[in-house]
Amino acid sequence: MKPLLFALSVLTLTVLAEWVHHRRVRLAGRLAFGPKGAPARWTVLASILRPFALAAFAWGLATLFLLRFDVAEGKAASDKEATHLIFVADLSPSMYLKDAGPEGKDSRYQRMSAVVEGILNRVSGNLRFGVIGFYTDALPVVMGARDPELVRNVFNGLPLAYGMKPGKTDLGTAVNAAVKLVENLPEGSARLVILTDGDSIPLLPILPRPKSVKEVFILGVGNPHKGMFIDGHQSRQDGDTLREIASALHGTYDDVNEKHLATSALGDLVVLAPLPQSGLSLATFAVAALLAGAAFCALIPVALEFGGTAWKVAHPRPNSVPTPGSDPAVR
Repeated sequence: MKPLLFALSVLTLTVLAEWVHHRRVRLAGRLAFGPKGAPARWTVLASILRPFALAAFAWGLATLFLLRFDVAEGKAASDKEATHLIFVADLSPSMYLKDAGPEGKDSRYQRMSAVVEGILNRVSGNLRFGVIGFYTDALPVVMGARDPELVRNVFNGLPLAYGMKPGKTDLGTAVNAAVKLVENLPEGSARLVILTDGDSIPLLPILPRPKSVKEVFILGVGNPHKGMFIDGHQSRQDGDTLREIASALHGTYDDVNEKHLATSALGDLVVLAPLPQSGLSLATFAVAALLAGAAFCALIPVALEFGGTAWKVAHPRPNSVPTPGSDPAVR
């Protein structure tokens, strides 16, 4: 309503100004327009259309101005309500053993990357992405990112393991460190996706799930039945350990070694894209009104100058013969 009231105010003031201008022109008609004392007939349309053109310009300008503030407020609100989707990735040496995937020929790290890609392809909405890598400790790699390509870049062979101290995989310490990294986020705003094979030294007590975390997904990669030898022991997907972590964090454990995480498990992270709008939007109408009003107001003075009156001002030519009485020397 505010843009409409603004446009009506401009229309009223412009009509009043045109009326005052019409009275002044009528008094000086012969001086302005010659012997007829009146402008060309079509100029009546200029007096009628100019108030509507200015009103359209005012409505378009006010509408775009308010829409800009609505978008800014929407962005501010969306930042407060953003959902943080945080991937906690196992970077230990056992993740490079090749027993993962539907055919068992991929490394566990490759399978983890494929699972992350499958999740990113299905989630949408107001999301902020994060990646925490762990081995002997947990370190944040990306936090609060708007672009999922940053997450893909991390899982596309970025050598993060070199930033960790060498040693035995301490899954309990790593999970606790990851939990502490997200505990200060807004309540219920975070989803933790922990991807690992579960190969670890005995677990330390897992910290309680903080209020900031709404859901926890424990996703296991690697063959859960047959192990591979590494560092003096047989390494396989340890479902018992992963279930224990899921229970401590009140989350869910899923074996994603051969099948991706179900779309239904992602819940409200999967947002259906709205149908494309048919027709023109309010912003488009506002821009059209603004341009049309501005174009009319800019062109009408030019039209009035060249076609508004029959009165023509003649400039004497340099070599023209002076008429009697025009030369001061002729008496």
